[in-house]
Amino acid sequence: MLLVAFLLLQWAAAREWVVDFAPVYPAVFVIGALQCWRFHRTRLLFAIVLLLMADRVLLHFAFGATATQPMGGAIVNAVALLLPLNLLAVVVVPERGPTTLRGLLMWLVIIAQPGIVERLLGSGEGWFARFLDARVLEGFYFGWTSLPHLSILAFVLAFVVLVARLLWEPNEEKSAQMWALVAAAFALNAGAGGLNSTTYFAVAGLMIVQAVIDVSYRLAYQDALTGLPTRRGFNELLEQLVGHYTVAMVDVDHFKQFNDKHGHEVGDQVLRMVAAELGKVSGGGKAFRYGGEEFTIVFENKRVEDTQPHLEKLRATIAGRVFTIRGAFRPRKKPDQPKPPKKPRKTLKVTVSIGAADSTDPKETAEDVVKAADQALYTAKQTGRNKVWLRARPRI
Repeated sequence: MLLVAFLLLQWAAAREWVVDFAPVYPAVFVIGALQCWRFHRTRLLFAIVLLLMADRVLLHFAFGATATQPMGGAIVNAVALLLPLNLLAVVVVPERGPTTLRGLLMWLVIIAQPGIVERLLGSGEGWFARFLDARVLEGFYFGWTSLPHLSILAFVLAFVVLVARLLWEPNEEKSAQMWALVAAAFALNAGAGGLNSTTYFAVAGLMIVQAVIDVSYRLAYQDALTGLPTRRGFNELLEQLVGHYTVAMVDVDHFKQFNDKHGHEVGDQVLRMVAAELGKVSGGGKAFRYGGEEFTIVFENKRVEDTQPHLEKLRATIAGRVFTIRGAFRPRKKPDQPKPPKKPRKTLKVTVSIGAADSTDPKETAEDVVKAADQALYTAKQTGRNKVWLRARPRI
């Protein structure tokens, strides 16, 4: 997105098209702020407000007070320094809502900054303006940028921290924060206000809007514990299916005993392990978390007997795995050089029961097929568990 904006601004013919859309750019920030508020993305809300404030301030001094005047130039330098520091600061704000005590304090800090900067610049001694324009990186070539040295340092610091957070635990929000920072650097480097600056700020806002959409989609369609698609995704897929398909219901055997005896943490580990195997099921099956310890798999364009070898392989794979209970301080990911355990680890045997049914009866709805698969699962559990049970019926 940032690369596209850069190329459009360099291409004279496309630049006219960018100009035509310039009046609607502020709407990006409004839409983004409303989305962040609606979906409780506090960090992204503060970030988009900061980007909007920076853009409006730069436009004011570009077309109003003129950035070439001493006061205007100093304020532009202040924005260039404070924006990356503020974008870095909002990273540590917990997702507790913009109207909580911490959220209100953050609003106060953001709103107070323009007045504090104006007060410092109006002191008459000019020390703050000189500080903002201080040449602290003498000896380095900075002909490629118009940013003051302190601003460059602030952007580098913020960029390093945001990249480190993204690499440590990648997600849509952290990626948006990092790329919005880069877009803000492009905007400020483009000069005070003007088409280039506003376009880059709008791109930063669009990145945040996209992140909110992606996060909302993930929360709705991806199970947070297992990483599998949720029941909502399963229901939507059923509505789209036509022709032959098979639905398999999968249930973890004796799951309640795992929770009661070993605790919910171990129960979660069991679900993650089973989900990991379901996600690799052969035969073109797509796995979903149905709810609790129950999962489902959809095989498109396959009759129930065609799925049996794939389901048997899945059942045997799970039953053959040695499930080791994680220690309290064991990392989620296996280290390159794991240390040997100080005492023997506890192991558990995990098995699943599977019931499957297909859609070969034209009188049946998708809901009927799911109910039939669930009944087959019940039979598998009643007849000994750790087995695959297919619904048998006459073919039409």
